Amino acid sequence: MLYLSYMLGLLKKIVLNNEDRMRKITADYIYPVNMVPIKNGVVHISDSGEILYVGDSLEGDEEYYKGIICPGFVNVHCHTELSFAKNKIEQGGGIDSFIGSLEKIKRNTSDIIKNDAVANALLEMSRNGIVAVGDIMNTDLSLEAKSNSGIKFYNFIEIFGSQDSAADKAWQNGISLFDKATVPKNIIPHAPYSLSLTLFEKIKDFQSTESTISIHHKESEGEGEYFEKASGAMADRFKSWGMKIPPHIPSGKSPIESIGNYLQNNDKVLLIHNTFINEKEVDFAKENFKETYYGLCPNANLYIENKLPPVDLLKEMDVNICIGTDSLASNNRLSIIDELRVLKSNFDISNDDLIRWATINGAKALGFDLLLGSIEVGKKPGLVLLDKELNLIEVIV
Repeated sequence: MLYLSYMLGLLKKIVLNNEDRMRKITADYIYPVNMVPIKNGVVHISDSGEILYVGDSLEGDEEYYKGIICPGFVNVHCHTELSFAKNKIEQGGGIDSFIGSLEKIKRNTSDIIKNDAVANALLEMSRNGIVAVGDIMNTDLSLEAKSNSGIKFYNFIEIFGSQDSAADKAWQNGISLFDKATVPKNIIPHAPYSLSLTLFEKIKDFQSTESTISIHHKESEGEGEYFEKASGAMADRFKSWGMKIPPHIPSGKSPIESIGNYLQNNDKVLLIHNTFINEKEVDFAKENFKETYYGLCPNANLYIENKLPPVDLLKEMDVNICIGTDSLASNNRLSIIDELRVLKSNFDISNDDLIRWATINGAKALGFDLLLGSIEVGKKPGLVLLDKELNLIEVIV
């Protein structure tokens, strides 16, 4: 009997201690994302960040926040290792000028400066409410800083090489980096135009259905002309670099039609930028890929090409839109909120849609949706406070 009383008392003490550590948070609106916004809603959250309850007020003793509470943001596309190039590349020069400038800066920057820039970039993203990132890797430079960050990462090891003769070396470099990276991770192509078909074949054979494959897509207008006619700015750039136009160019088709069969081993295809995408290409993706996600990086598109993607078309075609920042080489800040504000000021988009794009859609694209992306019991999505204009007020959790 004494033992039973002791155990009941111990259990009661544990429950009371857990309640002491639990936070009860309310706001003008809670945006769970998986359900309609809750006016004067309440979230109970443990000290480890796990959602214990979401709904109407139960007791009336909650912490009150003026504004909108939504899940932490998912940044589907970033190059953290390029953070050293912040404010060093002229805006609006186009993709050719951007690439040339970046390579020069990269060669003239020490690893110490590069490492410090990565650490600062991760801190900036965390302060801006970003809880997960799809990070492009060409080197192992960012791995140490990411291992010490509270942000979740999907490491995309990016490879390129448009000549068949360079395929084996590029592939071995990719495998070496893949072995160093933490999970989740995958080896991905840089862009339709920057790989030989031999290298695309190696990537396709490497894929598993549950992995996400990410690829830069239609970031510049010249990409389409290059595939269809082997002419234009992109062809001129390669020739000026002394590079041969590969034998599969011209294909007489769009970029995604030309290489789409190499992306079909994956359940999820993440197309990044889509600045010059058209209806025919969206139709192709719908017909040929199981799940397609369209990662928009509007500030980077303005920075490089001074052009925004056709968001109205993507909305009309009811595709899965998600949000990325790209790198500090092509952006002034790593802030999903900044990306949403650009979209909101240029297109007719509801707050509900924008928040969904910035949270659960990105989480699904990266395979983090069991833990992140919505305020649901059992998840640990983080909580951020916004005003009605989608300005970030505070990162709560």
